[in-house]
Amino acid sequence: MTFHQAEHPLLVIPGPIEVSDDVLLANASPSQSHMSKKFTETFGEAIKMLRKVLVTDRGQPFIVGGSGTLGWDMVAANLMEEGDEALVLHSGYFGQSFADCFAAYGIKATQLKAPIGQCPSREEITEALKAKKYKVVTMTHVDTSTGVLIDARTVAEV
Repeated sequence: MTFHQAEHPLLVIPGPIEVSDDVLLANASPSQSHMSKKFTETFGEAIKMLRKVLVTDRGQPFIVGGSGTLGWDMVAANLMEEGDEALVLHSGYFGQSFADCFAAYGIKATQLKAPIGQCPSREEITEALKAKKYKVVTMTHVDTSTGVLIDARTVAEV
């Protein structure tokens, strides 16, 4: 099947983003039941691939049908308790927003801030983790406000 999206102005913004014709066509597929064998297999494969991205074979990654804001609210509401300590790797607007979310839940967030356009270094992360015990370490993989990518492998290795 051949598919071409309609002519449109090029979006050069953090989101929504441009997607290829192949991706748009794939999204035109009929919905699957979340109880079907095919969905279970596909979802299982997605979890395996997410573990590769997160550089781990342990733990339970979660695929969330929502924005990053929903994701960090889920962390604060379900994995943390008032007074818990969190280390927030700050590389832009979304690191600050994660810390603000934690504050709303009474969670003590220590922000490891980097200069604009940079991310915290391996050494800075190591020192922060030696200085205090944190229940969680959070990061924004790519902060679209600054265009900074935090390398998940580096954080996982620390």
